[in-house]
Amino acid sequence: MADEEAVEVLIAWAPIYVTLLFSFVQGVILFCFFLRQRNKDIKRVNYDLFEPRQYTRGHRSPPPFDGGSSTFAWAKAAWKVPDDVCLRNVGLDCYMFIRFLRLAARMTLVGAFLSIFLIPVYATGEARGESTEAFNQLTLNRVESGSNRLWVTVVCWWIFIAFILTELWNEWKAYAKHRYEFLAKGDMDTAKDYRYVIRVENIPADKQSNHALRAYFEHLFPNNQVRQAAVCLYATDLDKSIADRHKALVGYEKAVAFTKAKPDKPLPMVKKDAKMGGLCGGTKVEAIPHYQAEIARLNQEIDSERSALYALADGQAADKNAVLDAELEETAAELKQPNTDDHVDAANVEIEFEAKGTARVADDQSLETFEEEEVLVETDGKASSTGYVTLTSLRAKNAAIQCEISGRKDRMDTFPASDPSGVIWENATVPLTRQRSVQMGVACFWLVGVLFWAVPVSFVTSIANLNGILEAAGLGTADPTSFWYGLVAGLLPVIFLAILMAVLYIAIVMVATKVIRKKSMPEVDSYTLFWHQLFQFANLWLILIGGSFFNNAEGFLNGSTDIFEEVAKAIPGASVFFMNLIAVGSFGAFGLELSMLPTYGVTLIMGLIQPEAQRTQRMLDDARHPPSIIWGKQLPPMIFVYLVAILYMPIVPIVQIFALVYFGGAYIVWKHQCLHVYATPFEGGGETTWQALFGFLMAAIYMSECVFIAYMGIKEGQIQGALGFVPLVVTILMHILLNRNIRKPLENLSLEVAADVDDAEGLQSVDEEADKTFSGTIEYQLYGQPGLKPSLDEREPMPYRRDVHSGEPDIERQGDRQYVPPSQQSNK
Repeated sequence: MADEEAVEVLIAWAPIYVTLLFSFVQGVILFCFFLRQRNKDIKRVNYDLFEPRQYTRGHRSPPPFDGGSSTFAWAKAAWKVPDDVCLRNVGLDCYMFIRFLRLAARMTLVGAFLSIFLIPVYATGEARGESTEAFNQLTLNRVESGSNRLWVTVVCWWIFIAFILTELWNEWKAYAKHRYEFLAKGDMDTAKDYRYVIRVENIPADKQSNHALRAYFEHLFPNNQVRQAAVCLYATDLDKSIADRHKALVGYEKAVAFTKAKPDKPLPMVKKDAKMGGLCGGTKVEAIPHYQAEIARLNQEIDSERSALYALADGQAADKNAVLDAELEETAAELKQPNTDDHVDAANVEIEFEAKGTARVADDQSLETFEEEEVLVETDGKASSTGYVTLTSLRAKNAAIQCEISGRKDRMDTFPASDPSGVIWENATVPLTRQRSVQMGVACFWLVGVLFWAVPVSFVTSIANLNGILEAAGLGTADPTSFWYGLVAGLLPVIFLAILMAVLYIAIVMVATKVIRKKSMPEVDSYTLFWHQLFQFANLWLILIGGSFFNNAEGFLNGSTDIFEEVAKAIPGASVFFMNLIAVGSFGAFGLELSMLPTYGVTLIMGLIQPEAQRTQRMLDDARHPPSIIWGKQLPPMIFVYLVAILYMPIVPIVQIFALVYFGGAYIVWKHQCLHVYATPFEGGGETTWQALFGFLMAAIYMSECVFIAYMGIKEGQIQGALGFVPLVVTILMHILLNRNIRKPLENLSLEVAADVDDAEGLQSVDEEADKTFSGTIEYQLYGQPGLKPSLDEREPMPYRRDVHSGEPDIERQGDRQYVPPSQQSNK
């Protein structure tokens, strides 16, 4: 009865052919554009599009246009770059990203080799029915239940998993060496001073001044082990004024550029006192005098606001320092008093510890009260509960981040400081306890959102089984071999899902930066990667279950169709959608990435709208900054393909061929792009591109092994299913050993290695005057807030064109002239 009511869907080849053809043609067109434009740039020695690293990372990049102008010279040149040279050029983050692609390419190469044996075994199977015909003839559906052919599947699966685990172990051994080198010496472009800095969170109220925070850590690390301390201040109004001045500077420069480019045109005008971004009201005035007056006014306003902040900070610090000095004098006096007792009896010891315990509880309660007040009051000039402490040795730094500082919950928590270029300074003052509370609430929102996410995903992917929908609706079926059917069922679902995931990614980033308010871009990347990847994993199961539900909804509802059996039948059919997804991400995506077409298109349109003569020097400088890879956006689709490749290896082995093209091409393309195009503004030491990535790689293996065991059970291969537990147990044991022997020691630099580095490089000097007053020493603070440093002020507009002989700063320095809060910068 179940077999009669269940809807079996014939999976045709047309969607695969059409999608492959579309992706291949798109890739060829874009690749031809890449070659043509690259050859033109070689002749003109133009680095803007394909060699932007030469402007800022020329000292750690291969020769421009390495390999010459022949068709695949760029690929050969990238292939030949040795690992050590690649690591030195691109940094550990990009290097581990490239190694992941190479690992996945080798994995799918082995899978493709094993498919040579599996495909004939499946194609000659004896199972019959529409779910075993056409495309499904090459899948495990074709093998009848309980067949001895399942033994071939088990053997290939064992070999495949053994190879993956070996590769992962070897990758961790290679990463361990480079990670320790990074922890000890940092990246070559990161200043040495930053290696000694820790971030301190949940600083209690009485320690919220530079001097008090420094004294606290000098008590923990005496004998000149503390170089300086900096507590972050609330400075919302000042940041807004700096952002307003930045807009005025940009407006003035654009007005000047317009007059230079079009001297015969009327002078540019601007609306004064307009509302809603200049759309409503206001009076038109000449732009240049208006912006000049605005810049002068804002300079005075910023100076006044900064002076007021200094006065408030110095006053608060003086009060806290006076209390601290009194406590220190009292402690010193107590230490000088002679101890008349020869011993302390056990009762007195017990009383003393009880008293200390009571005092600690009282301190914790006062801390909670302080945190509640801080949530309500964020007055400009008030010290926050976040600070940075610079130590003089790696020994002290690693002891500070690995040891319990205060022994109290949510008090004096320490973390390694991020690269200053990756710090989101406008979020630096947010209390960590508030961040954690908001993050927990948002996590609940995302988890609930997965349930609703099933609706759009199921709708989008159901288009891939178009005839199943038509039959369930009682309509006539379409010809599955027609071109239009292949276009609708093959390409449109992939495009719609890509749009959905792009919207989701933007939402996750907004939550991380504006709601939770993460304090650094590495934290944003890690958070985005985690949730973006979880939704990618959810897509897999929603696609499988959703497709089965749409095709057999009536049978599921009346109980006549077994859901597990139908999901098992749907797994091979759903692979068509995944193969189309991989195909679109292969040829077309490779061509799009190499051609840099979006960048070229934007430049071309801007050139038509705004010729070079009309662009400001700032705009010309910004155009020469190389783009960076956003890991939270780039990695999840690749990990998803990695999951699909492993899960489908024993079920639909032809997927391995598609995945091999995907990862093999991605390895060459992205290695070339990392060496010649992209430059990460901050280095994370592989925390996101390998350590966080590895957790998802293991999750993909575990899910695939569970699906294999279940599928063998559905195919009535009880012995084969039991043997599927062997690689699962081996995977668990390998994971445990890897975490204990390799991964855990890499969390922080060991004190032994830190001591060796300190002995070899010497200790950092102590800044005796760096923490006495806030106003007098902000310039000396390595992690002082940029908006509070007058030296970083951009008080005057940039010239229309920079004279190379005038001593103006070069492009690398020019980008650091002024701090502007990211939320208030205009999008480029």
